[in-house]
Amino acid sequence: MCAAHLRKPLILLGGAEEWLTRSIDSVLGNAGYQVARARTGQDALDMAPHERPDAILLDIGIEDPDGFAVCRALRAHPAVSAATPIVLLTLTTPTRTEQLDALRAGAWELRGQPLDAEELLLRLAVFTRGKLELERLGGEGLVDQVSGLYNATGVARRSEELAALTARQGMPLACVVFRSSNGDGDDLARAFKTHGRISDAIGRTAYDEFAVFAPATDGPAAARLVKRLTAMVGSVRAGVSSAVTSRAAPPVSPQELLAQARSALGEGGGAPKRG
Repeated sequence: MCAAHLRKPLILLGGAEEWLTRSIDSVLGNAGYQVARARTGQDALDMAPHERPDAILLDIGIEDPDGFAVCRALRAHPAVSAATPIVLLTLTTPTRTEQLDALRAGAWELRGQPLDAEELLLRLAVFTRGKLELERLGGEGLVDQVSGLYNATGVARRSEELAALTARQGMPLACVVFRSSNGDGDDLARAFKTHGRISDAIGRTAYDEFAVFAPATDGPAAARLVKRLTAMVGSVRAGVSSAVTSRAAPPVSPQELLAQARSALGEGGGAPKRG
């Protein structure tokens, strides 16, 4: 068995509220996690690339800078794996605006009070297991080695997580399939690496095809995403699909969204199909 599976998962816990971090630290320690604590936003930014945590829990109220800014910076840092889950915390009930801001910052979710410790531990177990599995595979299982984006397997896994998250929040989820008109997928790959949104799951599903799953994005917003990328790259075709599920309904199927987006692309249109 590899070392990644022998060691205890490491959680980076950031927050200025001593009572919150102390209580979460205790819960994590009792569940078998190692914990590294950061008391300021800058501490978290300094520690994450060095510690290489398996997950990051971060209070949005942390200062110097705040939790959203820290999350964005960590998502952009080359030493912090895209597979590292970042869960933001708040001392209040999250507003819809805060939930959207968390997604846009690249967080996997935002959890508020009262904090359900049992549910948090269950989610962390799933998140860290996926992170450690990717580590065990040496990055080859879920990531396209040429572009550094998710491969087809990786984007399928991440899209399932986004579908569950958006369903819980009653938010839309869009899928956009891009194909290079001239057959040169590397231009598209570079554009996604440079200009892709950190909230989105972006995968290279073929040499010249890329699938983007965009949370909190409806059909018109997805169309704007297509317009923005087309303006940068030029020779690209796109198909769009989107769906909104209520909290009471099952999560939308990412595979169905992907099939609808491919169908729209094949029909030569970028108009969204709704699931």
